[in-house]
Amino acid sequence: MKNLLIPSNLESDTINAIKMAIQHSNGQNCTIYLALVSEIPDTDSSATFLRSMKSEMTVSQKNVLDQCRELITISQNCTLKIHHQYGISAPLMKNLIEHLDIELTILTPSIRNTQKKIHNQFVQILSNTKCAILHLSANFKEQVLTKAMYLEQTMSRLQVEDLEDLIPTHFKFKIVSQAKIFNDQDPEEFQYLLAEAITKNNINLLIETRKPKKIKIKKQNPSTSQSLGLPILSLYEEIA
Repeated sequence: MKNLLIPSNLESDTINAIKMAIQHSNGQNCTIYLALVSEIPDTDSSATFLRSMKSEMTVSQKNVLDQCRELITISQNCTLKIHHQYGISAPLMKNLIEHLDIELTILTPSIRNTQKKIHNQFVQILSNTKCAILHLSANFKEQVLTKAMYLEQTMSRLQVEDLEDLIPTHFKFKIVSQAKIFNDQDPEEFQYLLAEAITKNNINLLIETRKPKKIKIKKQNPSTSQSLGLPILSLYEEIA
């Protein structure tokens, strides 16, 4: 299989992302890249630039990294590599995903909700790529993702039949439910109906599609689907 990417600030939820990456590998050999993203140091001196790039980790960050390495060792089929990324742009992101042969990127809540501009920029540029993105929820615990609901956007060209052809080649879960999202829906009523369907069908994963958007460096408000507290697999519209 191809490799996996986890942008990280080495918060504790990185451990859950590593567990999910190992689970997704399904026993096949793969490399999990832990991307530590930082701003490019603002200096004209090459010596100062190099010193700035060697920032020390905190004790808690070292503990998280040690736990990640331990999980990788136990897995026996995965390899963990640390990728230091200084600055990001659309061409850099495209080259990064192609060069590392990334099949899936896993985003943690701490990266999605960060106050750091570089992390916000990384996530938004990533969303404009064709790479599949798995958004972990804040209350996510280690579990096998088996049943999914497809949240179909009004203008989406990707039908549930397309997903059913695509999913088995990359993932092990099944789509057992579908809901269509309309722009004029009452968010509270829609959320209630979704929550009811999720409980009834024992759903533990949501699937959404996305299209390219203009990059705006600002904190994103949680969507209706994110407020449901389930992992969300985001697929690029042209993936099928």
